[in-house]
Amino acid sequence: MHRTLDAKTSRRSLILRTIYALCLLGATYNHWSAIYNHGLHWDYGGFSRASATFWTALAFIDPAAVVLLFARPNIGIGLTVGIIVTDVIHNVWIQAHYFPPLLQSLADSPLVIEQIAFMVFVLVSSPFAWAVKRQTAA
Repeated sequence: MHRTLDAKTSRRSLILRTIYALCLLGATYNHWSAIYNHGLHWDYGGFSRASATFWTALAFIDPAAVVLLFARPNIGIGLTVGIIVTDVIHNVWIQAHYFPPLLQSLADSPLVIEQIAFMVFVLVSSPFAWAVKRQTAA
């Protein structure tokens, strides 16, 4: 019985980490498309250097999280949580600052709404994904 529970827990964690990875790969594609079309030093249409650097850095950080989700699951999960929380905070701030009123700009920004939904999903499900424990030699 105990082995079945461990197998279920491992399978659930793998499924959740795979979902996270697929979403991060989609984001990676978007960030690399921007780099391909505009170059590494693009200001994303006039945004601050800090915002542009953040968005460009995600082209490297997102795929690193994908690798870590499978190579070092708990580190990958932590990085995924950190990425999506900071990305949502940043992008909601951008919407509020540059495109007020916030609720109207969010209604007109399905990508930000999708990021918020992914953040909620990650925050709710990450404790279940975290359930993977490293096997240690006895």
